[in-house]
Parts: sequence; C-alpha cells; structure tokens
Amino acid sequence: DDETVNQTLSMSYQNPGISVHGSLPCTVWCARQAMNIKQYGNEYAKDLDERREVSKDMLKRFCILASAAIEGGGHISFEWPKGCSGWLQKDLISLIQKYGLVEALPEGCRCGMKNSKGEPILKPWRFVTSSRWLADALNALKCNHEKDFKHGELQGGHDAARTAEYPPKLVRTYFSALFGAHTHAPALPCTP
Repeated sequence: DDETVNQTLSMSYQNPGISVHGSLPCTVWCARQAMNIKQYGNEYAKDLDERREVSKDMLKRFCILASAAIEGGGHISFEWPKGCSGWLQKDLISLIQKYGLVEALPEGCRCGMKNSKGEPILKPWRFVTSSRWLADALNALKCNHEKDFKHGELQGGHDAARTAEYPPKLVRTYFSALFGAHTHAPALPCTP
C-alpha cells in the first residue's frame, strides 16, 4: 500500500546504502493457472486477470523501492520460482535491464528442502540481484545430486505451503554474501 511504500522510501533516503529484497506471491503466475482456466472457465480467467493486476501493481511498487535503494548505493534482489511466468512482466524486465541485474539459480535440495516423505525436492528458484557476490554465493547452491537422481515430489497443499519459506541455509548464504565482506576480501601478492 502507499503508506508502506512511503515509509520504506523514507527509510531508504535516511539510510543510504540500504538493501531491498522482494518476493511477491507467485500463485497467479504459476504454470498451473493454464490448467485452472481450462478446468474452471471464463469466470475463473476473469478473476485471475484481476488478481494479476494486483500482482502487477505490487511489482511496480517494488520497482520504485528497488530504484531508490540502488540509487542510494544499496543492493537489491528479487525472487520468484524459476518457471514463474511473472518474469515476463515489463516492469521487471525493465528493472533488470536498467540496472544490469545478474541472475542466480539456487535449488532447494542443496538447501536441505525435503517433502513430507523426507525426499529431497528440487525447488528451482530464480533470483535477480545487483550484487555479483550475492549471485555467486546463491549459484553455489545448485543441485549436486547424480545426473539420474530422482527428486521427491510435493505431496499436495502442506508440502507446497512449506516451500514458500526460505530454508535456513539459503538465508545464511544470502546474508553472509550480501553483508559478510570478510568472505570476499581481495588478496594482493606481497613482494619485497
């Protein structure tokens, strides 16, 4: 809402160098929506269009906050699932191009994500960020299973809902990459 955007902009201006992360609800952009439209018809499609307009408005507001953070010397990042059709939204594409954001594609199994049966799940995320350090650190979290390994599947609503949260390993990696300069200290050769 406007109040939240204005408060966050004010914080950004008062604290140059602030970093901003966005992750909006992705349900309206998931591949399943095509099947839902087919199954539930025109009324569902109309409702989905209205919900997508709300998502576009939220994305537009994030882009405003992201621009203020970058222009104040901070970093930004944004995440949606890798296959989310929301990545095709003009405002997001413009943000990525304007600031030369880089991509990271971490995967859930490398972060310890499992379904209710205890099987590792792939859960492919896509982050775009202004921080190359963050992108490098997140890209190190790609699946390292053997090529023929079969990941577990999500078992309905409860499993899917649990994947909406970031696992601790992803969170630790994110913050240490963005704020842990000690992990990226350059070294120079010393000669007499």
